[in-house]
Amino acid sequence: KYCRYHRDHGHDTEECRQLKNQIEDLIRKGHLRKYVDRDAPQGRREQRREEAPRQEEQQQQQQPRGVIHTISGGVASGGDDSNARKAYGRQSLAVQQVSHSKRLRTGGDEEVISFSEVDYEGVRLPHDDPVVVTLMVELFTMKRILIDNGSSADILYKHAFDQLRIQTDQLKPVKTPLIGFAGRPGLNLLEAIVSTRHLLMKFPTRFGVGEVRGDQEVARR
Repeated sequence: KYCRYHRDHGHDTEECRQLKNQIEDLIRKGHLRKYVDRDAPQGRREQRREEAPRQEEQQQQQQPRGVIHTISGGVASGGDDSNARKAYGRQSLAVQQVSHSKRLRTGGDEEVISFSEVDYEGVRLPHDDPVVVTLMVELFTMKRILIDNGSSADILYKHAFDQLRIQTDQLKPVKTPLIGFAGRPGLNLLEAIVSTRHLLMKFPTRFGVGEVRGDQEVARR
């Protein structure tokens, strides 16, 4: 079974309750007048009127019971200095006043990055697999790289530096405690967009949109 509304397996499109509720809501707001059968049986119209207050009651019952704050931070949040991180935090007060930020990269036309049904090619669904890729780094083939866009640090184990033949004196120590793995800084630098659902990462280049496909077999191993 496949639902085209959710783009997911589990139920058919015709059985999708959320889609039906969405259509009913659009009809009540008058957006689908030309598609509504005005000769529909009176009983169906009355049923719709009965469903409206019921849905409003359900929405009222879904009001939040409280607020829970989670924490995100680390080296990516302003750098490896407490003063720099405080200044980074103060910038949040002016975020809403920014009309359009400059891009990190220059050159090339603005590329629209999107994902579609075609990008599911080669992906076994359903899945909860991470995006694991293989990249060429310093003329070495580096395997099992985890693309995690939810973390705040980029991590390589010392064994990887040894294999890359990077000496210890070339490495700069970090004072900030480690609170996360893999992640955001490198992806933002690449202006990359990751879809864990499609096991695919896309990023702009001078020659169009580049792609890196996750290896589902390696992820499961």
